[in-house]
Amino acid sequence: MEKSEILDNYYKNALVLAYLGDSVFTLMVRKYLVENYNYKPKELNKMANSIVCAKSQAEFMEIIKDRLSNDELDIVMRARNSHINTKAKHSTLQEYSLATQFEALIGYWYLNHNTVKLNELFEIIKEKL
Repeated sequence: MEKSEILDNYYKNALVLAYLGDSVFTLMVRKYLVENYNYKPKELNKMANSIVCAKSQAEFMEIIKDRLSNDELDIVMRARNSHINTKAKHSTLQEYSLATQFEALIGYWYLNHNTVKLNELFEIIKEKL
């Protein structure tokens, strides 16, 4: 399978985008915390977990949803319409769905090398930290 075919498959499966986006967002958060806080790893992990949890990601999605292009809204809608068989322990189904949409969007931006959007998003999120 060629590289372009592999990417096409990623774009078609919103849950795969969310899987990737979760990792990318977690890394962005951890990098930010390490650069800005001189804490022990246990404390950094506690802070990171409070930011990357489904409830927080749902809140971030609500903040940015009005700023999305049609292509980005398409990714979000596909993630929303995906059949999710699990739910985070400490979130509602609605929060989990919004978090999945948020993660899919990050995965989409990451695969498109859209660092401008990723950085803009993170600037918005830093205001809420």
